[in-house]
Amino acid sequence: MRIVIPDDNFELFTGTPALDKLRGLGEVRHYRDNAPDRESLLERVGDAEIILTTRYQTDFKTTDLLEHIPGLKMIAVMGTRPRRIDMKRAREKGITVSCTPGASSPSIAEHTIMMVLALAKRLPAIVPAMREGGWPRADGIEIEGKTISLLGFGHIGAKVSRKAVGLGMRVIAWSRSMTPERAAGHGAEAASLDACLEADFVSLHLHVTDETRGIMSRETIAKMKPHAFLINTSRAALVDMEALIDALRERRIVGAGIDVFEPEEPLPEDSPYRSLDNVILTPHSAWNTDGTVGRFLTMLVENIEAFLKGAPQNVVTEDV
Repeated sequence: MRIVIPDDNFELFTGTPALDKLRGLGEVRHYRDNAPDRESLLERVGDAEIILTTRYQTDFKTTDLLEHIPGLKMIAVMGTRPRRIDMKRAREKGITVSCTPGASSPSIAEHTIMMVLALAKRLPAIVPAMREGGWPRADGIEIEGKTISLLGFGHIGAKVSRKAVGLGMRVIAWSRSMTPERAAGHGAEAASLDACLEADFVSLHLHVTDETRGIMSRETIAKMKPHAFLINTSRAALVDMEALIDALRERRIVGAGIDVFEPEEPLPEDSPYRSLDNVILTPHSAWNTDGTVGRFLTMLVENIEAFLKGAPQNVVTEDV
């Protein structure tokens, strides 16, 4: 079985037991960078039977790559949802697509709670002032007794809920499929979207769909309390960024923690975010911990082993 890793530009596989296990399953070609052009990429993957792709690197959705890999039987995606695969075409060609659901949930939940604490203690303003030789007033708030609302209550939202309850917070949650029983099972209360918008902290944990895209619009941000914080460790497309920047500039909400951007690249010099002292900005790094990477690699290999045994697992069928 020819197994190709065409885009390990973070060298996540290098020197790991997962790579050794893969070599026990077939002939492995491991590339440690992204292909510089389409021709080079086709040369890498043209005879592949199984492709492992890390996060969202190689694009099988907006290109015709799937038409040029005749022997391809499986794409194993490192990530919770295969956003760069044309699932309809993959199904037509009989290609199995797997993913690694829940692997990053603990790390993203921790990152969310980190943002809650850092925002509450005003670290975005205090840390730079201290580095410049100042001795600023903290004027922080206690989070015990405060309400955090979770928009979305999947793997990540449920873990955030349990951690927030442990810190003495009240948790309310909303999603399209929410039930009071599921919420209560993780220490939360099911609530309406409008009720969630009135919480002290509003944290986003939704997939992007036609219904959720831009859910934090100018109108919904205006419903937040003046002392509230918005946290987004999910996807940038959930938020109207211009509306959020206006709200932060005008102090209509106290602050925000943002881990996701469009596009995902260094912020330009004139980005409004770089001049705001009431935001925490991280480079889509909430997932990136030793625990997440270890689970990603383990699950990828297990998905391939299951496929080769004729019992594929973590199979994706819907387009994203």
